Amino acid sequence: MPVVVLQGLLADDESQSVIRDLSAYREFGERSSLLKFFRREDRFEFGLLGHRNLSVAEGPLTVAALGWDPPERSTHFHVSLLSVEGDAVAEPPPPTAEELATLKKEFSKLDSRSMTFLFGEGLDHGLVWERRVDLLTRTPEEVGEMGLRVSLPEGDQENDLRRFIDDSVNILAEQDFNLRRIDQGLRPINLCWPWGQGERIRVPNKVLELGHPWRVFAPTLSMRGIARLSGFRVSSLPMVSKLSDKGLDDLKRSLMDEAYSLAVLDFSGIEEPEERGYRANDVAQCVLLPMADWCVDHDRSLVVIASNDVGNGVLASVQKKVGERDIYPFDERSLSERNVGEIALDRILSSA
Repeated sequence: MPVVVLQGLLADDESQSVIRDLSAYREFGERSSLLKFFRREDRFEFGLLGHRNLSVAEGPLTVAALGWDPPERSTHFHVSLLSVEGDAVAEPPPPTAEELATLKKEFSKLDSRSMTFLFGEGLDHGLVWERRVDLLTRTPEEVGEMGLRVSLPEGDQENDLRRFIDDSVNILAEQDFNLRRIDQGLRPINLCWPWGQGERIRVPNKVLELGHPWRVFAPTLSMRGIARLSGFRVSSLPMVSKLSDKGLDDLKRSLMDEAYSLAVLDFSGIEEPEERGYRANDVAQCVLLPMADWCVDHDRSLVVIASNDVGNGVLASVQKKVGERDIYPFDERSLSERNVGEIALDRILSSA
């Protein structure tokens, strides 16, 4: 049974809806039974996979997503690639494929006897330190607001982590691609910033609870990390803005091939309403409507979830042929409709 999540597609204000006037979503809603849900967990992806009252630091999620199973008593960090000039820190444009190839080679120089750099994707990577540490680190947003010097790691082992940061600056300062970036008016990538540290904790195996082998297709390291820790098989998926029509068709076929599958299509990076509506229509035409027909023909259910940036949303369960109508719309209006039933976010997969 396929479950498709349209994360960040709904507007927080229904007057700003991009799907309300799209005929594909009207048709889809008319063929569905609707429920609504409201996020009550700290993180949407935790609730979506069935967790309640779960807390996992960003570092262990990243390390898990990258497929590593490090030694016990090790501390895991998320490493963000940033741009520093003087004391000012900001996020640079993501590296190109050529720049990533250079970075992968150079970052091996950051490894030491106790530290291992884990190459990830784009601006997001990982670090495993084979010891327990007691440190205060700050997020990239915090260091951007506060400045570099006052944001450096603090604690008993601060010198080792500060040395890692200094080494990254020295290695990246020598790279020709950063000189080209500066010539083009782009921020250089010249700082590795470790943060979000924590140890791997035991997470409930949700696949055992569900009783079926599920595969999760997800665009973010955090989603893939919690899915892997929860026992799911995991595949990466680009953000919606990077998915071509062929990519959408490939996703549709992959979902059909799996007995139980969950795909998260993340719209949060698409700021312009016109572009968001255009991509939403592509998803409906290339994935949702064809899969609805296929599921009805093969006596299978299709569940589609659309959420806003807060994590509240609507759920459509497609089990109807064309012509059988539902009176509630598959958009923001159903969130405030009293006659639309409610389901807990963490119960969606178990009830699907």
